[in-house]
Amino acid sequence: MFTTFGNRGTMHLGLCLRVLILVALTVPIRAAQPAQETFTLTVPNGPTSTLSGSSVSLLCQVSPLFNVEPLEVRWYHSSNIHSPALLYKDHKIQETPVVPRYRGRVSLTGGMERGNVSLTLERVTLEDRGEYVCQVSSEQWYEKASVFLTVNVTGREPVLSVAEARGGGGGQVNVTCSSEGWSPQPKLTWRNKDGAEIRNEQEVLNTSDPQGLVSVSSWLLYACSYSDWLACTVSLSEEAKREGRILPHIYTAPTAVPGVYKEALIVTLILSLVIICALCSVILCKRRGSMWSSSQKSRNRSDQAELGQRPADQTELGKGPAETEHLIKGAENTVQTPTEQRAAGEEFNLEAAENTVQTPTEQRAAGNDVHLKGSENTVQTPTEQSAAGNDVHLEGAENTVQTPTEQRAAGHYVHLEGAENTVQTPTEQRAAGKDVHLKGSENTVQTPTEQRAAGKDVHLEGAENTVQTPTEQRAAGEELNLNDWHHVKIFKVNILLDEKNAHPAIRINKGKRAHYVKEKDTEKPSRTHLHVFSEERFSSGQHYWEVKVKDGTTEKLSWYVGVARENVDKRPAVPLTPQNGFWILSYDKEQGFHVNTDPQPPITVAKLTIVGVFLDCDRHTLSFYNVDTKSLLYTFTDVKTSNYFPLLSPGRCDKIPIKIN
Repeated sequence: MFTTFGNRGTMHLGLCLRVLILVALTVPIRAAQPAQETFTLTVPNGPTSTLSGSSVSLLCQVSPLFNVEPLEVRWYHSSNIHSPALLYKDHKIQETPVVPRYRGRVSLTGGMERGNVSLTLERVTLEDRGEYVCQVSSEQWYEKASVFLTVNVTGREPVLSVAEARGGGGGQVNVTCSSEGWSPQPKLTWRNKDGAEIRNEQEVLNTSDPQGLVSVSSWLLYACSYSDWLACTVSLSEEAKREGRILPHIYTAPTAVPGVYKEALIVTLILSLVIICALCSVILCKRRGSMWSSSQKSRNRSDQAELGQRPADQTELGKGPAETEHLIKGAENTVQTPTEQRAAGEEFNLEAAENTVQTPTEQRAAGNDVHLKGSENTVQTPTEQSAAGNDVHLEGAENTVQTPTEQRAAGHYVHLEGAENTVQTPTEQRAAGKDVHLKGSENTVQTPTEQRAAGKDVHLEGAENTVQTPTEQRAAGEELNLNDWHHVKIFKVNILLDEKNAHPAIRINKGKRAHYVKEKDTEKPSRTHLHVFSEERFSSGQHYWEVKVKDGTTEKLSWYVGVARENVDKRPAVPLTPQNGFWILSYDKEQGFHVNTDPQPPITVAKLTIVGVFLDCDRHTLSFYNVDTKSLLYTFTDVKTSNYFPLLSPGRCDKIPIKIN
């Protein structure tokens, strides 16, 4: 029995040893499962958008796919590197150290065994917007990538109002539309009752409050109407939009009824025409009576001459010599010359060409001297009549009389008596703020400022007419109009691209032209941001340059232009943001035009061949212009640094060049 017991004990002991050996061999193999030595992270190319109050997933995927549960996953906002929004470590999400406002709102989406490390953020607020960094670390390797989150906030319903247009001409009114509380910058659209978009003569203004919410306002000149309403739509997308409507009409009185004003105007015009016709009839009747009386007297004198009667013979008709002489010397019997009759406004008709009588004005225009008695018969020259504001109409091209202003514009000297007849040149009139309208393109008169802008010298008498150059205006404290491209283009400078400071994948031609070349697969670039700086740097004053981004009909895939501060951080992980010293306007074929602010406002551009860049170092502003339409695209208002370097990028994997224009 002892032997038997010993055999059984030996068998049990051997079985236990086999089990222990199997466990010992299995556990080390599982714990020693190797992780991927190197990996990369895949994130979305563009920003991720969501509505305020909703949930959003910030996508981040490890490539190649493998189980990342043993690794460390860290998500943090770019503004707070040391305090993460989520920290996954030792196979679980850590409670500390994390930013308190993210607690209870963040989690990993799931699927870590398949390399998915995406972050889920719930109950999103406007404060959550910005750049988030996804970082995955192992003992041998780590990698990180950025995801941009934009939070859309739908603002209030637009408020519309109607006011009388400045000047009150053309039957137009000024319609205003305003809405506030949006994020990011919304799009404002005017439409008529047929749904067609209205784009002519409108202005749009965007402002931001301390919380980062945008208020948008727009003004539109529109014809008055009692029935055709206008619609103003403010939107971020088709799902997030607000609309208001209004009838573009000003009611002049509470009891005003459509059509009453027009009917009253018609009645007034008819009554005015009737009164004018009646007055003309009375005047014509009186003139005909006067002509008949004069004709009758002429016939009586002619009859007396034929009968051989003399004035002395009037006694036979029952009148004495004294009375007869009195009748002949009376004022009504005074016989005026034809010229004096014409000067007095009477019509004089004589048969035969030699008896044709010219008016005093026509005689003066023909070079004849005219002497008439009485101040009322004084005849002015055509030039003096034109200077006095009277219209002069003479037959024949040789009698055409120019106004003093037209004579001055044609280079003639004009001498008129009296201070009120002093004639200024058209340029002096324009300088005094008067409008000058002359016939013929040769008489077109530019304002002094336009002449100075065209490079002409302007000499005007009087300190008030002195015209300053734009630089002199800025020195005197006057503001330039950034909305006017003509005001900034005069500051154009010549810049050259610095080939020594270019990305390895950029080739420079003659300091003006930049294009992309294929990067070497065996060499990792020193930096991922593909751009080149200029040789010039600016620290004060105003500077304008142009970049041609499109040649012919060929369209580029991407590019960006702008300025950067001196000694910017060139590491691949540093984003191109104003906080890091970059102020740029970008284009991407998939996303369109935008600037690198947070959030990134969309910029609507129909056609863009040349980009104008205006840097005002003294006012710390940077403006971008569409040179094709001579319009402002966007202005950075807080560009502060000691030295500015212009930069541009021809885009990655895009061999079409861009160049300094």
